[in-house]
Amino acid sequence: MQMQRRYSTTMVVACKRRPRPRPRDSYDHVSLLQSHPDARRLAQIHSHVVTSGLERAASWPPASSRATPRWAALAWRSRARDAFLWNVMLQGYARAGPPHARQAVALVARMRASTGAPAAANHYTYTFVVKACAAAGDDDDDAGRAGRAVHALAVGAGFDLDAFVANALVAFYARLGDVAAARKVFDVAAAKDVVSWNSMIAGYAQNGRSDEAVALLRSMARRGATCRPDLVTLVAVLPACAASAAVREGLWAHSYAVKNAFRVGDGALASGLIAMYAACGRLDTARAVFDRAPCRSQAVYSSMIQAYGSHGHGVEALDLFHLMLANGVAPDGVCFVSVLSACAHGGLVDDGLRVFDTMGDHGVEKRQVHYACVVDLLGRAGQLTQALGVVESMPFQPGKDVWGALLGACRLHDDMELAERAAERLLVLDPGNAGRYAALAQMYDDAGRWDDASRVRRLMRDRGANKPLASSIVEGHMDAVF
Repeated sequence: MQMQRRYSTTMVVACKRRPRPRPRDSYDHVSLLQSHPDARRLAQIHSHVVTSGLERAASWPPASSRATPRWAALAWRSRARDAFLWNVMLQGYARAGPPHARQAVALVARMRASTGAPAAANHYTYTFVVKACAAAGDDDDDAGRAGRAVHALAVGAGFDLDAFVANALVAFYARLGDVAAARKVFDVAAAKDVVSWNSMIAGYAQNGRSDEAVALLRSMARRGATCRPDLVTLVAVLPACAASAAVREGLWAHSYAVKNAFRVGDGALASGLIAMYAACGRLDTARAVFDRAPCRSQAVYSSMIQAYGSHGHGVEALDLFHLMLANGVAPDGVCFVSVLSACAHGGLVDDGLRVFDTMGDHGVEKRQVHYACVVDLLGRAGQLTQALGVVESMPFQPGKDVWGALLGACRLHDDMELAERAAERLLVLDPGNAGRYAALAQMYDDAGRWDDASRVRRLMRDRGANKPLASSIVEGHMDAVF
């Protein structure tokens, strides 16, 4: 009897330890969504959400939107969309690239017209939409107009001074090539952080405004501890240092990276340093940076190959290319441009043609720039007939770079007949480039055809083509840097 009572007591205790399962709520489903990336399971969970009525619950959208952007689409049918959910959807469109950028802009209009739960746009909203417009590409006029319209909305809402929105706007205008607008946004931003400075420096560098990029680095460095340059700053400014041969700023960037324990062998930083030292005439130092890089990425190899090519060391560039292949580093389109250009400058015609023929073996598509390099390769060697044959056999219409390379070769070897043919195409494809008119006019002058030379110069004036100002890569007197 006593044993029976003990057994019964044990059973009662065991029963008490098994609580009845509580009904699942929205937070349980969020946990399931996070742990089941499979599309089939996702559909099953969504079906249960709908049949249980949780899809209409006010707690469902915020909870689901905090899961991941992928699962936020499930909550989109909810009648209680909060600002967080709208922003998650906008962020997803921004990250999806050009095909979905316009949808982000349309979504903002729907958000502003929404009469459901509070969905007021905040600084994240404008940041994501501006990024989406920038992602649409600099050739998309609609995205450019939409981005400017969103900027106006941000000003009206008082968010244009926010650091996140301002940084996105700086990058957006820089992508459009409107550096002046980017600088205005940068100047009025209330609280500039390191991202603000990096965005503006990169904007200058990407648009060929190297001197302004270097000057902004000076200003940033003078701020001291309030906003110190980081690795991204150096990567952004080094191309500008290379373009303007700003050796002092480049040396400062290198020493700053060492002092702050940045990984100088990092692919982006190492390739930037190599290009900078090569542009400043310090090829040995560029090679030293390459040799010390612990992880030689494709970008590091490409920079060193281009450095050799720009200094006329075609054999060394070609040897380094073969070393890269032997080490299992796959070349890309940029790398092939560097190799072909090096072969052109070094007079390595046969080697360059062999490299060009192997592009398909590496899965790299031949583009306009690669054909332009081959035309330049043949043209520099005086093989103008072969160069024209390459132009005529291209699988797509030759662009301005290809015809420009042919015109340059014609001028080098005084082939007036072929030069006129190339110039005829160039004045259609690139009517605003004064260098094309000047090259043809100079050839007419050299041939004593004064009337033709005057005609070309008159055409240049009528079309408003401006001759670019000459600039030297040798730096003159410089003020103290920092």
